[in-house]
Amino acid sequence: MEKDSTDSGSFRIGLALEGTGWHPASWLLSSVTDAAEVFDGSYWTNWGHAAASGGIDFITLEDGLTLQTDRFGIADQIHDRVRGRLDPVVTAAVLLATTAINEVVLSRNVTHSNPFSVAAQVASLAAIGPGRVVWRPQVSADARDATAVGGSATPQLLPEDVYVPTRIARRLRDLFRDAEDYVRTVRELWRTFPVESLRSGDTFLHRDMVAPLQLTGRERYPAAGPLTVPVLKTPKVAVLAHHALEPYQLAAAVADRVFVTPSQEHPIPVLLEVFHEIAKLTPDATETEVYADVAVVLGDTDEQAKTRLARLNEAAGFVWTPDTHVFVGTAGRLAREIADWREQFGLNGVRLRPAVLPDDADRVIRDVAPSLVGPAVLPVAAEGQSS
Repeated sequence: MEKDSTDSGSFRIGLALEGTGWHPASWLLSSVTDAAEVFDGSYWTNWGHAAASGGIDFITLEDGLTLQTDRFGIADQIHDRVRGRLDPVVTAAVLLATTAINEVVLSRNVTHSNPFSVAAQVASLAAIGPGRVVWRPQVSADARDATAVGGSATPQLLPEDVYVPTRIARRLRDLFRDAEDYVRTVRELWRTFPVESLRSGDTFLHRDMVAPLQLTGRERYPAAGPLTVPVLKTPKVAVLAHHALEPYQLAAAVADRVFVTPSQEHPIPVLLEVFHEIAKLTPDATETEVYADVAVVLGDTDEQAKTRLARLNEAAGFVWTPDTHVFVGTAGRLAREIADWREQFGLNGVRLRPAVLPDDADRVIRDVAPSLVGPAVLPVAAEGQSS
């Protein structure tokens, strides 16, 4: 699989941008007071400039087909939460064109879309920012999404199911199998219009190099192409994998990178061991870099960080329990913990989800990122590959 030269650098740090932060009550404690600001291009470009100048390697952007809710899959009428988001393709285009951020990782739904459209969208972004685009295929586990876009109904994953691997597997197994087929189709479409086919002078196109796919007999995604966009630099694929068999198999089968979600019950070394074993058993597994995905609540002291989280939880009316570990403490302690992960477990990087913007993101940019500069580590190799 093609590897970008930028991947041979240092340990990589990502900033996950989402509204005014990842905590449901972030709006109530954020210094952002105008709701319209979150939908203004300057809000996102300012974060792109700040991240790039502070040593952040990549920014991630979320996708969603329905309004966010406090309880997964359950619509609400709450008025003091951030609801809605810009289309990640548009936001990524703005960031790539106007900021120096090394990479933009954009999520794109694969359950209720078609691979040709997504392949063209991501290839278009790669033309704007060659080597700076990563696509995260997102499996839709929210049954409301199908209603919102008029797509095929999907199994309903309830709030109490989200953190139970066996329930995820039972209800979403087919969706993850479809997602693997979808990603392979997108990758094949990216090969139908190679940049080498473009010519200069009187000849615009070397036409025999642009050709449709040989249909593989796939029933779910029988796309043929060819793509309408030349692929200057093949985008990479990243998968967010909660600790369940299906997302790990998807990551091992088709991803260049995987974001794992540690918890007290599933610490990083356990997740790495499990993912490595699954990768060995996955046919045609790709070489996959591993990143830890962590939510952060930061303060000048550990006590101040705990107090901030308590205020956020009080404002929300419940204790925040996201789908990954929540680090609560100082930026210095976070940097040391991440450095330990890198040295002990061979992680390639981290994605940090700030609880509140700008507070936690500012601390990540100012105090965490500069401390994490070091040599690259080796990716987890599939069986039969050298590491």
